[in-house]
Amino acid sequence: MQDKVAIITGAGKGIGRVIAVQLAREGAAVVVADIDEEGGAETVRQIESDGGRAAFVLADVAVEDDVRAMVGFTEEHFGGLDILVNNAGIAPAPYFPKAAPEHWGRTLEVNLRGVMLGTQFGIQAMRKRGGGVIVNISSMAGVGYRAYSAPEYAASKAGVMRLTAALGFLREEGIRVNCICPGWVATPAIKQYLTTTTAEELETLAFPPPAVLIQPEQLASAVIMFIHDDTLSGRVMVWPDGEPWRLVPVDARY
Repeated sequence: MQDKVAIITGAGKGIGRVIAVQLAREGAAVVVADIDEEGGAETVRQIESDGGRAAFVLADVAVEDDVRAMVGFTEEHFGGLDILVNNAGIAPAPYFPKAAPEHWGRTLEVNLRGVMLGTQFGIQAMRKRGGGVIVNISSMAGVGYRAYSAPEYAASKAGVMRLTAALGFLREEGIRVNCICPGWVATPAIKQYLTTTTAEELETLAFPPPAVLIQPEQLASAVIMFIHDDTLSGRVMVWPDGEPWRLVPVDARY
């Protein structure tokens, strides 16, 4: 990834921070995008202390002007855009249908519209470079037909999966869009949740946590795999809890 430029949204903490650090170690210049200035600055500090190149941009992925400015900042600061990781996502309680429309609507705005905005403006920048790679972080919450306690989150992540597959045609102009759908990932927030939730409460979840969670570094490695493998476009990777990841066949129907 030497001389490549990447944007990672939601990189102020958790999965996004780990992905940003790993891409910088691979040689990419990284733009850390987040609404958390303090967290974003810390991610940049970690990258620079490791000898990498990084810059922070304050951006709400649900706001068109912010996303446009995020991509413009990247082009101005590092000269272009080659890699976009749409990682930013939220799932605040209470959930649909109990929550008010403006509350559950925010989840859809960030998780799905944010991915679409980033992808749209990212594509425009990548065309100037002759191509690029987009990796969308979805979730196993969007896979299947079981009940789920946060329907708007599940719907938004299912939308990201279908969006990714539908954009497979961009490969014709050198832009590859792929998607990762992990189960439980051992982020600090998830670790805290597991320590404050009873075993009885966890057993009531549609997707109870497995004995061994996916590590953020494993997820970052999957992102790097999609960046390097130029045979993959419009593909969805599912990573069920307690199982190895696998690519969904392009002709899968149900």
